[in-house]
Amino acid sequence: MKKTILTGVVAGSLMALALMVGLVESAPSPGTTMSVRALKARLMASPQFLGSSVSTLRRGARVKVLQVKGSWYKVNYRGRTGWVHKNRVTKKVIKLSSGDTGSGTSRGEAELAGRGFSPKTEASFRSKNPNFDYSHVDKMQALDVEPDSVARFVQTGAVNGPKKKGGAK
Repeated sequence: MKKTILTGVVAGSLMALALMVGLVESAPSPGTTMSVRALKARLMASPQFLGSSVSTLRRGARVKVLQVKGSWYKVNYRGRTGWVHKNRVTKKVIKLSSGDTGSGTSRGEAELAGRGFSPKTEASFRSKNPNFDYSHVDKMQALDVEPDSVARFVQTGAVNGPKKKGGAK
C-alpha cells in the first residue's frame, strides 16, 4: 500500500514537473487558440490519419479549438472546421520571418531533419559518398499524397498491417 502511494506521488510529481518545464502540454480547453508547429499539417474531416482532408495548414497558422477527442483536436481555421492531431499544434505563438520555419532553423535545415539528417550528418555522409544522387530523395520528398488517396489504396489493395506474434493481427 505504501509503495503504491509512493509510486503515485512520484509519478504525479514527475508529470507536474514535465508540465512546468513545457515537456508535456495539457489538453487545451474549447476556445483556446493554438499555432500549427509542423511545416505542414492536414486538417482532417474526421479524427484519424487516413481519410479526407478539409484543408492544409502551414506552420504558424492559428486555429481555434472547438473540441478535444483523445489525441485529436477539432479546430476552426478561416471558417473551415476539421481535426488536427495534437502533435501538430502548440499553445505557443509561432511568428515566422521570410524563410523561417518558426523554430530558429532554416527551411533547408528543417528539410534535412525531415530526412533524418542534421547539416553535420549530411556533410559527413556527402564526404563519404560523393557520388550519391539526392535528386531521387528530393523527388520523393516533393510528393504530396492526400490521406484519402492512401486510405483508398489501403482499402482497394486489402493492405493489412503486420501480423503480431502468434499469427494474430
